[in-house]
Amino acid sequence: MGYARGLVKYSTQNAVNQRWSGADILRHVLRPRVLVYSGILLAVVVVMLVSLALRSPFKVDVVRDRSTLSRITEEGTLENVYRLQIMNAAEHAQTYHLKVKGLPNIKITTDTDVLVEPAQARWVVLRADIPYGSVPSGSHKIEFEVQALGTDEVAIEKSVFIVPR
Repeated sequence: MGYARGLVKYSTQNAVNQRWSGADILRHVLRPRVLVYSGILLAVVVVMLVSLALRSPFKVDVVRDRSTLSRITEEGTLENVYRLQIMNAAEHAQTYHLKVKGLPNIKITTDTDVLVEPAQARWVVLRADIPYGSVPSGSHKIEFEVQALGTDEVAIEKSVFIVPR
């Protein structure tokens, strides 16, 4: 079109006024402060991507039901009630299998398979029983094992089983 060369370009007013060359502009852009900030931004992005890749597909929280302490059931067993929150971080519905261990003959008397919808959390009331008199009174450590069926993913949460005097 006959216009002067360099009339339209990507630059700043300061670079045009001082007639900086391409090397001058590059030297100005690659200052230590810009390099440090770029390195920090790159590190944050890498950490975020690694944590996203290594995240657990589900989480479990165990809360002892404080409204009901230990009680003796009609079958003659000692029962403690727990509330488990199972959080499914997967993109599909998942069934989880619940187990309890830590005391002899401890068992779950409620449903042991729980379906949780994708990207949802579900509270589950769980009752754990032991034969009455099988362990001394006090607080005994137990573990809840939650396994996603069809996978090797397992979450283990610790709690206590209360045996009254």
